[in-house]
Amino acid sequence: MDALPSRADVVVIGGGAIGLSAAYALSRRGVSVVVLERHQLGSGASIGNACMVTPTHAERIAAPAALRDGLRYLLDGKAPLKLRGRPSELSWIARFVAASRSTTSADEGTVRLRALAVRSTMLHQEWSERLGTGLVMKGTLNLWSGPGAAAARATVVAEQRAAGFTIQELDAAAIAMLEPSVRNATHGALSTDDGHVDSAVLIERLAEGIRAEGGTIIEGVDVLEIDRSGAAVRLETTRGVLECERVVVAAGVWSRRFADELETSLPITPAKGYHVEFAGAATDLQRPIYFSEAHCVATPLAGRLRIAGTLEIGTDPDTIDRQRVLALREAAQRNLVGIPDQPSSIWMGQRPLSADSMPLIGPLAHDARVIIATGHGTLGITLAPVTGELVADFVTIASTVVDPLLDPNRFR
Repeated sequence: MDALPSRADVVVIGGGAIGLSAAYALSRRGVSVVVLERHQLGSGASIGNACMVTPTHAERIAAPAALRDGLRYLLDGKAPLKLRGRPSELSWIARFVAASRSTTSADEGTVRLRALAVRSTMLHQEWSERLGTGLVMKGTLNLWSGPGAAAARATVVAEQRAAGFTIQELDAAAIAMLEPSVRNATHGALSTDDGHVDSAVLIERLAEGIRAEGGTIIEGVDVLEIDRSGAAVRLETTRGVLECERVVVAAGVWSRRFADELETSLPITPAKGYHVEFAGAATDLQRPIYFSEAHCVATPLAGRLRIAGTLEIGTDPDTIDRQRVLALREAAQRNLVGIPDQPSSIWMGQRPLSADSMPLIGPLAHDARVIIATGHGTLGITLAPVTGELVADFVTIASTVVDPLLDPNRFR
């Protein structure tokens, strides 16, 4: 068990993709970094996501469509979006509803997220070459079927091309040639700007990179208090006290527990997501397959196929909804050959979603020693490298300006 040091330049709270990316970017710039993870690295949302690196699917969730879908799916237990009024999350839901009313704000947010995702994808490629993360850049295959397929595809293709992305339309024969395991799809579109990476491998390689640069990672330690009363930031933990010049709060949905002592507002809710995996299934898939009607993704990983998706807001964060699991399995069986009835594993996790669904990245206005990096929702893996570099900029470049759409102080 690693000993807790008494002091560091920067302490990163959280050992997921965001926290490790921040620590890696900082350590590459010669900053002394300590990462504190309450459980095991990647044990939160990072380990169970769809593993996509996807500028084309980087969209602001808080939008008028989310309100329409929330009402439309209200009584459908297998729907991709589930919005419920859990008492502890009612304040967050009220803010989310307010933020979702403006089409203009939604469009501005999507433009910003896509720009960040494009930059982050370039960093993913650089980091993969340096760290061996295994990033695969073969795009995302989007699929449609049924009577509205042509119109739905046309809308997506036009929108993505207007955004500057490269997308190729495919008919059923071309889909079968590209991905023989796909079935029942009548219309497809290949987004070539996307990639995918096994999040478990990414976490492992980032940790190796941090340690190679002289950083320290300590697992199984919880931060109990962030004391900002002195010249140094003092962290009281379950393993002792650690002082630092700066602290980065990148603990996913658990970041909100520090809001009061940081004298700020961090309206983050656990947006629950699921995946099911099938060992040895559809081993010939080359890229993530996005099932547009079901709003879920099939991602090929080493020796297994992962079906990931669904978004639950305001539900019990610790309960697995079997209907959601069945919906993922059924989507896979409907669209891919050779999918068995019983998955080899089932996962449920809590993704940190802010009240306007934009990440919170930047220093506190009243104490620049504290930097927030959380609230990435479903885009944690996609945006991890760019978030890491932004955090490193805030620490090492005094003139760095906070993006208003990402400003962690915007909810105060």
